[in-house]
Parts: sequence; structure tokens; C-alpha cells
Amino acid sequence: MRAEEKFSVVVLAGGRGRRLGEINKATVRVEGRRLIDRVLDAVRPLSDDILIVGDLVSTSPHPSVRLVPDALPHHSSLMGVYTGLLSARYELAVVVGCDMPFLSTSALQLVARSARDHDVAVPRIGNNFEALHAAYRRSCLPVIQRALKRQSYRLIDIFPSVNTLEIEERELRQLDPELRSLMNVNTPADLEMVVAISASAA
Repeated sequence: MRAEEKFSVVVLAGGRGRRLGEINKATVRVEGRRLIDRVLDAVRPLSDDILIVGDLVSTSPHPSVRLVPDALPHHSSLMGVYTGLLSARYELAVVVGCDMPFLSTSALQLVARSARDHDVAVPRIGNNFEALHAAYRRSCLPVIQRALKRQSYRLIDIFPSVNTLEIEERELRQLDPELRSLMNVNTPADLEMVVAISASAA
């Protein structure tokens, strides 16, 4: 049996939260707990190498979590992934956002396993890629560098240029039927929905 590949986890925390009124999304509290703490609870069982990339968290929430400044602060998720891959201990990294309160550990394990023979493994829900619930290899770095040089900052734009596996929606729903693991907090309406879901589950 082939041994499970070790991988890093990169939590992106470099956005300014403009649509939330310039709020530090990582420290927004839901049911009394910060979003970043909820994210770390989900990813900590996955890896011994967890990085928070960006400047939304000024101190490490846990001794085992590394803080890595973005190469270009407040720039783009693509830059965050680039920084994370350069800093990660392992060739493979699972990348998530700091504002995803319902991450599923088992769903992220599926993402990591799916990347075994690929540069990228990313869920596709309908016509949309979930680029911040995906796995990336360091082999993506040259493609990302070229994209950054031509000022193409969307993560999904690198997918045609690397060996990308699309994870089907039905596979993810087997582990997360309502796909709550993909929810993030970008707007006040998103936050209201997250608070309501958390309250109903309490």
C-alpha cells in the first residue's frame, strides 16, 4: 500500500475585508470564537506544518502555527498561494481561507489525496472552482511566477497550464452534504448566515 503523502496547510489571511467594512476577518467572532480559530481546529489534525500567510493575524494562535508575511501584502490570493508554497515544508499544500468557519477535516483530506498525481486538485461546484479549498504543489510555482509577471492575479487562470484535477461535487457532498465547508465570510450577509447556522447547530 502506498503511504499517505505528507502535506502542509496554508491559511490565507491577507485580505482587507473591504466588503465587511475593513474588518479583520480572521478575528471576527462567531458563537464567541474567532474565525481563524475555527479554521485551525479543522486543519490541525491534517498536518504538522501549518502556515498562516498574510498580516491579518499579528500573533500565532498556537505555538505550532507559523506566521508568514505575504510577499506583497493585500495583493491577491495568487500571491498568497505563491508565498505559502515557497514557505511550506512539503511539496504539497492544502490552501484555505481564514474566513471559512465550517471547514471539514475529512473533505480537506479528500482534496489532499486527490492531488496525488496532479499539480492541483480543486473542487468544482457547478461552473465554479473552489480555489481556496484546494491543493497545490510546488511544481505550480513557475506558472504562478509567469502569471504574476503579466499581472494575471486569478488563481483559476493557472489551472489550464498545470496538471489540474477537478474534484466532482458529488464526491465532496458525500462528506459534506450541504457543502458548508466551502462557505466563507465576505459580506455582512455572509456573516449573518454563518451566525444563524452556528446558532441552529448549537
